[in-house]
Amino acid sequence: MANTSDRTADLVEWLASSLGKGNLAPLSCDDLEELSSHLTEVSYAGGTQIYERDQLPDRVHILRSGTVELARQFGGRRVVVQLLRPGAVFGDIPLFLRTGEPTEARAVEDSLVLGIDSLKLFALLGERPKLARRWLVSVAGRMSEMQDRVSDLLAGSLDRQVSSWLLREAGSDGVSVSQQTLARLLGARRTSVNQSLRRLEEKKYIETGYRYVSVLDPEALAAVIAGQ
Repeated sequence: MANTSDRTADLVEWLASSLGKGNLAPLSCDDLEELSSHLTEVSYAGGTQIYERDQLPDRVHILRSGTVELARQFGGRRVVVQLLRPGAVFGDIPLFLRTGEPTEARAVEDSLVLGIDSLKLFALLGERPKLARRWLVSVAGRMSEMQDRVSDLLAGSLDRQVSSWLLREAGSDGVSVSQQTLARLLGARRTSVNQSLRRLEEKKYIETGYRYVSVLDPEALAAVIAGQ
């Protein structure tokens, strides 16, 4: 069993590679060690709520493993605003803006979440310029991702929306996502998303499995998005 120093070293290494884009704002080992010393771990079973919408944030979270969805209700329908993967930071923007959480956060599967007290984070960002810059890069990256989400929703037909999301999220290794979650991300019915995925799979553009989609022909998906 790894000792405490080994676990700390592993966490520091993981933070260096996972928190924002490290090449844009490198952190010193001292910055990483100081941040890691204030992080606590909480495990959430799949389906467990991490926080509620409008809740005042007292902690900022970093997803260590698993998947978390940020969602809210629109007209009685639950819509997933964002699907978070390991390395994602959440809960900090409402903290900076002094507002309640705009969404609820829920673990999609068993997930390990790191947390830091909000007052301590403010203090660290004020004391450590490199960490503040790195956090700024992280926030900017997430704002860019939200712009991509808007692009998905404005892509046009459901086939275009599905293609846009898959082309960005799947990469070369595919993406783990259920049809229900994808439907909530796109504000569509699950049956409609199922039909869209089936059409794309019949054309050999993608391949689907249980809660999994891989992209076989990225150029073909790009053509779908372009309306060709």
